[in-house]
Amino acid sequence: MAPPGLLFGPLAGLLLLSRPRSVREWLWLLGTATWSALWLNQAGGLAGQFARAEAVLITGSYLALTLWRPSARFSRALTATAIGGVALVLWMWYFAVSWTAVREAIEQDLWRYNHDFIMRLGQVAPGMSDAGLLDEMSAMVRSIALLYPALLALATMAGVTLAWIWHRRIPRRPLGPAPAGFSAFEFSDQLVWGWVIGLALCLTPLPEVWSSVGANLLLVWAVLYAVRGLAVFAVGTRRVPAPVIATLSLVAMLLLPFVVGGLTLLGLADTWLDFRRRLAASAT
Repeated sequence: MAPPGLLFGPLAGLLLLSRPRSVREWLWLLGTATWSALWLNQAGGLAGQFARAEAVLITGSYLALTLWRPSARFSRALTATAIGGVALVLWMWYFAVSWTAVREAIEQDLWRYNHDFIMRLGQVAPGMSDAGLLDEMSAMVRSIALLYPALLALATMAGVTLAWIWHRRIPRRPLGPAPAGFSAFEFSDQLVWGWVIGLALCLTPLPEVWSSVGANLLLVWAVLYAVRGLAVFAVGTRRVPAPVIATLSLVAMLLLPFVVGGLTLLGLADTWLDFRRRLAASAT
């Protein structure tokens, strides 16, 4: 569901910076650049303009950081997302675009999509589009619109990370070092303060816009630390047989909220306990 520009835009820029020489590299560059240009020029309302502006600003920030100091660390994706977010706020201020207007546009687009879905569902299974389903979709639309900045930020970090991995496989002379495996996923321990800021904004009696900012911060931080916890789990289960891992994965799908919460706590604890270093020391 993420905009393709969040992947193909940074990938096209990285391929261009790597100075393509072979026909294969030029074909990849032409394909990703064409896809990005078509996506940027398509028609759309304010919600689409918001996403496209964010993609352009993030891509520019990421490529500028790459020119300054190429690195495979995930912190570069975090930094580019933060810089792009600040630039997006300035873009909204310059064009007098309020977050309320963007949120309403997102809700309208989601409602239009859900209306079409309900109509098709009613044709396939008459009686399914009842009031209960409408209430659930209404709550989902409000939640997605409220947390849209966080969802876009997470999609951006995933997009630029995938772009770096793909760019390492396509050109003959890629930029910077190769990325480490997923089990080495980490970021600065100082980011734990994001939890404090997000909780403070949500719990302090401030205007609604600040509680919305806090909710988005908490979502981003929860996903990041859950991924970090999953990386710790992957290191700790290297000697576990594959059938056991497959069984645990099936059980985790049934208990997903509890599993995600446990992984988030594991990622938080890794900030102070550094489980992977302890596991490596015990193995040697």
